[in-house]
Amino acid sequence: FGHSLEGDVIRKKTSLMADKLGTKVASEVVNVVDDATIPYGRGSFNIDDEGTSGQRKVLVKDGMLQEYMYDILNAKLMKTKSTGNGRRTSYREYPIPRMTNIFIDQGKTDPQDIIKSVKKGVYAKEMGGGSVDTTSGNFNFLVREAYLIEDGKITRPIKGAVLIGNGPEAIQKIEMVGNDLYVCQTTGTCGKDGQWVYAGVGQPTIKFSEITIGGTAFKPTVN
Repeated sequence: FGHSLEGDVIRKKTSLMADKLGTKVASEVVNVVDDATIPYGRGSFNIDDEGTSGQRKVLVKDGMLQEYMYDILNAKLMKTKSTGNGRRTSYREYPIPRMTNIFIDQGKTDPQDIIKSVKKGVYAKEMGGGSVDTTSGNFNFLVREAYLIEDGKITRPIKGAVLIGNGPEAIQKIEMVGNDLYVCQTTGTCGKDGQWVYAGVGQPTIKFSEITIGGTAFKPTVN
C-alpha cells in the first residue's frame, strides 16, 4: 500500500491512488502512518537525503486518504512541499520518494478478542518476503509462521502459506484493529528503481473479513 502513495507514481498517474486525496481508500477502522521520527527505527532519520526534516505523516485517517509522500523534485512538480521522503542508497544515486517506517496504527481492540471472533481462519504470526505491483495493486507474500484458528482458538500450525490479493481491496476488508502495535526495528529493506534503503514496517493484530491463502505446500500440519 505504501508504494502506491509515493510521489513519483502519483505524479505520473501510474498508481491506483493517484487523484484520490480525500476519498475513502481503506476500512474506516484503518489509519496508516509513515513516521521517520520513531526512536531507533530502521527507516528513521533526522533529515532525509535532500536535507528535509524527517516527519510523521498520517497518510490515511479513518479510511480516508490524507497525504502522499514526496521528495523535493516531485513535490515541486506537483506544486506542494516535500514530506521528507527523499531517499537514496548512496551519493552515487539520485533521491526518489521512499517510505520510512510505515505501519497501520494501533486500534482499540484486545488481540485476544480478535482471535475469539474468528470461527474458522488463519493466524499469520510472521510474514516473509513478497512483491507488490503498484499499477494494479496485486500482491503476494509468504507467511513464515501461521496457525489455524478454530472456534476462536489458535490450534494447528500451517506450512507453506502465501497471502494473495489486491491491496486496495484487501485494506477495505479490515474489520478489527488491535491495540498491540509493533514496528520492527531490525528487518526491512525496500527496493525501487534499482535502489535499496532500510525501511521499518509494522502493524497491530488485524482481522480481515476474507483474504485468499494459497501456496503449493499449503496444508495444516499435526501439532
